[in-house]
Amino acid sequence: MSFKTIKIEYTLEKIIKQIKSQIRKGILKPGERLPSERKLAELLGVSRTSVREAVKALSFSGYLDVIHGKGTYIADSAIKYDEIADFFSNLSGCSLDCLMEARIILEGEFAKQATLKANKEEIKEIEILFNEIANSKYLNTFVVKDLEFHLAIAKATHNPIMYFIMKIFGEMMCKETQKLIRDSKKTKEETIKTTCKLVQAIKERNGNKAEELMSEHIRNIKISLEKN
Repeated sequence: MSFKTIKIEYTLEKIIKQIKSQIRKGILKPGERLPSERKLAELLGVSRTSVREAVKALSFSGYLDVIHGKGTYIADSAIKYDEIADFFSNLSGCSLDCLMEARIILEGEFAKQATLKANKEEIKEIEILFNEIANSKYLNTFVVKDLEFHLAIAKATHNPIMYFIMKIFGEMMCKETQKLIRDSKKTKEETIKTTCKLVQAIKERNGNKAEELMSEHIRNIKISLEKN
């Protein structure tokens, strides 16, 4: 493997790019186990926390499979997700603004469907992820947990297409990690406030309210990003 040491001022985005590069080049193959968190941190010259966050982000977007108690493996679908994500990213230039507009429209419906179809375990997982968002000490962790939160809601729709679309959104958002982390300094408090209400709406099975709150949450982030 030919990982390059990452300078300390580089971001989570750079770690993600290096791991994805190893997958694209065939150095890391589907089904192969990823080096341990400790080993990757040594190879890249970053903290284990940064590696952990990158692995979570890549798991979110379909590149890695994290198997508890066994390790992290390159997903069989890694190349497929990469090709599809590139297609969506190149579609009409696919600016971050366009991506956020699509999220406002679609994820509101994801939240509404989750209130109708989520089981107790899925609602509990959504609540746990919200608590991890609210208690995040670092912005990198905050951004990754927020993406996991949105994926959990999409999964709770029990609609594989909605779940797949959210994975693609997650992959595209990973390419904007730096902007999102920078913006989170301003939006973190409002995000926690709105998503707290969203979780409550899902627990109460209030679909219209959940749809409204999800759209509001993403719209607030979109407006904040436009001001940067």
